Amino acid sequence: MKTLLKTVSWLCVCVILLNAKENLSLGSEVKEYDKIFERIAERRAGADVVMIDKLDNPFIGVSADQNGSDLNGTAQTIVYTLEATFDQKAKINGNWYKKNDTVGSFKLIKIAHNSVILQNEIEKKELVIRTKDESNVKIFSK
Repeated sequence: MKTLLKTVSWLCVCVILLNAKENLSLGSEVKEYDKIFERIAERRAGADVVMIDKLDNPFIGVSADQNGSDLNGTAQTIVYTLEATFDQKAKINGNWYKKNDTVGSFKLIKIAHNSVILQNEIEKKELVIRTKDESNVKIFSK
């Protein structure tokens, strides 16, 4: 019985020592994490408020350069809508035009009963008075 009691006592001591050793190794890991958290908590120098206030808002639409193209190099497209034709005049985007008038970068070259043709040096557009399917633009290439 005494031998059994001694054996159990030694086992308890061994378990306690092993547990203490694990706690010591965990302590070193905890110290490493403490160092990491201290570095995170350090005050970092970033951009000052004056510099931030001078920055353009990146979330507002893309601005166009002098050539009328945005920063990605694509031209901004204007939508032309033929609203009416009457007595060789056409109402496009709320304004009345006659043959040979300039509509944006296009010249009005033909007025028909329910369509007009706009042309510039790059392309030719036929505008048709809007129908139920709402397809009112046809583009031709030279």
